[in-house]
Amino acid sequence: MKPDAATVSVYDAKTQEYKNLSKTDKEVKVEAKFVSLVKPGGTVLDYGCGPGRTAGYFAQKGLVSHAFDASEEMVKLASAREGVQAWQAGFHDFEATQFYDGIWASFSLLHAPRRDIAMLLSAIKTALKPEGIFYLGLKLGSGEARDSLGRFYTYYEQDEVADLLKTHGFTWLSHKTGEDVGLDGTSAAWIGILSRA
Repeated sequence: MKPDAATVSVYDAKTQEYKNLSKTDKEVKVEAKFVSLVKPGGTVLDYGCGPGRTAGYFAQKGLVSHAFDASEEMVKLASAREGVQAWQAGFHDFEATQFYDGIWASFSLLHAPRRDIAMLLSAIKTALKPEGIFYLGLKLGSGEARDSLGRFYTYYEQDEVADLLKTHGFTWLSHKTGEDVGLDGTSAAWIGILSRA
């Protein structure tokens, strides 16, 4: 299945807004925690990388940093960051076997339909080396909907995410929850989970 065209078009059009966003303290802390859990010099993937800010941070920390996104314009920004190897792809294009020491999926998989999440998590688990680290950021709630900008979202309850991760072979390490205002101007609750394959 191809990425949702309306969602991708929003990100293509909003590259400068995303480029200019500042990281929150919560983002900085969880990125640092992720790096601390990945073996030094390991290979990591920013799964749905947006402008590549996090992928660039991983490269700065001495990790081999790969990144992909469905938005051509976002990939251009990510590719311009030193040490980042970025390419354009959708979630369903991703295949690897025990290649990555860590995969970072921060508020990207929420754009996949709920019917596809099991298959995508299975592919991520396959791509991780044993004991590999997986970060997953999602918006909390239920159902599927489009925001005022036209982006498609799937919302998850915390217990549902816990069951999905356990079913696909991940061990929950820690999590944070919060509420922030997104690019569409509305406030949304979220959860970020660190887990181990």
